[in-house]
Amino acid sequence: MKDNRSRLLWRCRRGIREMDIVLQEFLNQSYDMLNDADKSSFSQLLNEADLDILNWIMEKDEPRNDGLKNIITLIRQSRKIN
Repeated sequence: MKDNRSRLLWRCRRGIREMDIVLQEFLNQSYDMLNDADKSSFSQLLNEADLDILNWIMEKDEPRNDGLKNIITLIRQSRKIN
């Protein structure tokens, strides 16, 4: 499990510094509480383009995939709590 977390942390490093912060904070603060489906969606999210993820988080657009919609919602909610 630790190995997977290290890989996810590495994959959270993006070309946009703000994205690094958002994704790494979510991984560190919320990932362990996710169910398996949401963990899989988070991993899938990291395959997406930076600008798509940024637009989804900023609510300028939304992903078509329901799993990605859900994980984006969770990321947005975690940002409002912090």
